Amino acid sequence: MKVFIMICIYIIANVSENSEQSITPEDKNIWNLVWQDEFDYETKEDLLKTWESQNASNTHILCSRWEENIEVGKGTVRLVNRKEHRSGQDWTSGSIWTRKDFQYGYFECRYKYASETGTNNSFWLMSRQEWVKPFEGKRFEIDVNEGHYPNEINTNIHNWTDISVEREGKNIHPTSHKAFCMDTIDFSREYHLFGLEWNKDELIFYLDRNEIRREKNTFCLSPVPVFLSLAIITWAGEVTDRIDGTFMEVDYVRVYQRKECIKRKKTRQ
Repeated sequence: MKVFIMICIYIIANVSENSEQSITPEDKNIWNLVWQDEFDYETKEDLLKTWESQNASNTHILCSRWEENIEVGKGTVRLVNRKEHRSGQDWTSGSIWTRKDFQYGYFECRYKYASETGTNNSFWLMSRQEWVKPFEGKRFEIDVNEGHYPNEINTNIHNWTDISVEREGKNIHPTSHKAFCMDTIDFSREYHLFGLEWNKDELIFYLDRNEIRREKNTFCLSPVPVFLSLAIITWAGEVTDRIDGTFMEVDYVRVYQRKECIKRKKTRQ
């Protein structure tokens, strides 16, 4: 997801219940639930009718990611880490993204982290690789959360259009990053809600429906799929064999849209 960073704002903060704003997407006076996946699948093949899966190696992380590392059952989907040599890498894991694209709304995922350091437990939005005109804004990535065991949240906004090359030959791109360390929470023990309200003007990040970050939206303007992924990385802590068999477990993903936005769409149609 991220390789080189041009602009990096790193903040470790404790977020209390006294957040600037909370959100209640069940309020039907404001929000409509327009898409959801509760992961009530009997087989992985059923899941993959709605989601796509990576089946390849990676150059920027320590694991390749494969369909075989996806498990479904009991109303959840698990992305599983395994210590196995495949495609030149010593670890495998999983990554999936929706076949459907979305533009604006409140995006929420209820999930638990893998229970070891060195794991990157992610819920995010990103422009497709085959992104072609016509489009608005720039190619982008919004990491609603790249979670690091046991208690770290990472939020990122990446501009993947304005890439430049340093003297050493490395590609760099504009990125804004904020991290939050929750002293009293182990995100691998129980589910938590990670959310993003994305509109044409702002990006608002939430933990358990309490606001933790707010930024102006200057280039994230085009429809994108929703991603769920697990990775093994050195910047998330020590990488050991204890990672083998750990998993990121997702209960649901839901997408809401404000009612006035839906009305405007119908009017244009």
